[in-house]
Amino acid sequence: MPELEYALPDHAGELRRLRARAAGLLVTCPLSQDNPFDCPLRSVRLRPMRERYRWLDSLAPAQLSGLIAQHTDCLLRKENERHEPA
Repeated sequence: MPELEYALPDHAGELRRLRARAAGLLVTCPLSQDNPFDCPLRSVRLRPMRERYRWLDSLAPAQLSGLIAQHTDCLLRKENERHEPA
């Protein structure tokens, strides 16, 4: 029988992956390489880096997941807009 700790989901690992993905969003928009006016992270990106990471560390896992999902949806939408015929 496997050890119980190996049978459980790796919640700490998943949280680290979410934080790593979100950390990249604290610097710039991955699509436009700037800080779009309509981005919900705009005001966070205007803070000093240390404050940005403190803010990120204060988020609950559900908030991190929501942030990643929101940015993934935005990225897909903007990519589709770029490739639509004029």
